[in-house]
Amino acid sequence: MGTYNNLEYAVDDGVARIALDRPDTLNALNPQLLRELEAAIDRAAATEDVRVVVLRGNGRAFSSGYDISEAEVERSTDEHILDQRTHLETIFSARLPVIAAVDGPAVAGGCNLAICCDLTFATERSEFGYPDMHFGEPPPKFVLPFVTDSLKDARELLYSGKTVDAATADEMGLVNRVVPEGELDETVDAEVDMIKKTPSTAVAIAKDLLNGVQETQGFRRYGRIDEYVGALTMESTAAERFREIRDEEGLQAALDWMHKSDKP
Repeated sequence: MGTYNNLEYAVDDGVARIALDRPDTLNALNPQLLRELEAAIDRAAATEDVRVVVLRGNGRAFSSGYDISEAEVERSTDEHILDQRTHLETIFSARLPVIAAVDGPAVAGGCNLAICCDLTFATERSEFGYPDMHFGEPPPKFVLPFVTDSLKDARELLYSGKTVDAATADEMGLVNRVVPEGELDETVDAEVDMIKKTPSTAVAIAKDLLNGVQETQGFRRYGRIDEYVGALTMESTAAERFREIRDEEGLQAALDWMHKSDKP
């Protein structure tokens, strides 16, 4: 239970600190890491004296998104549809507040992970966005419209696949606060201290009620539908071309094609 290969877990003074630990891949989210992340959050929620979870990434990035560096295991479309990712639901449903401490890129699935957390704090050098839209795959789990200040902001990010800096992300409502490099830990710890002044039952009730607001707006419904759509878009012409270039010429060539080529 206490051993992880893709993340670090520690509890200190009522805080469960989880660090994604695949720095060589910019903390790309492979299936093993996602399973460990779910287990770690469940572990924190089951620990009586833990009040808050703080999630961060080791190295230069929070997370570069789902790991697309290697060929996927051959599976049918039916299998893709039935195999839905559940790590964001684990964060959403946990009784504890989860704080994302973002220092560096949080893009694609990494952006979803950061903004799904209850609170998100970021350094000035951080970046957010969905560049995977450039090969035709909308983010699985439709988190973005539920946190942006305007649907126009969500449209801008998803239509263009652009990446925005932390200040722009703040203006769009993706983060609670942007702080200078070197002040992230202090800012997060100050927020944790304020949360700990509120009874844990009150925090749990507030989170449940706020989750209910999101659910009435369709958060879970659209999340499920988006997983189905994501499974189907993996078979689109652009996605297939991306995988062909990656497998024949390497990941960088596929990324160059993804970001530099106009597509019908």
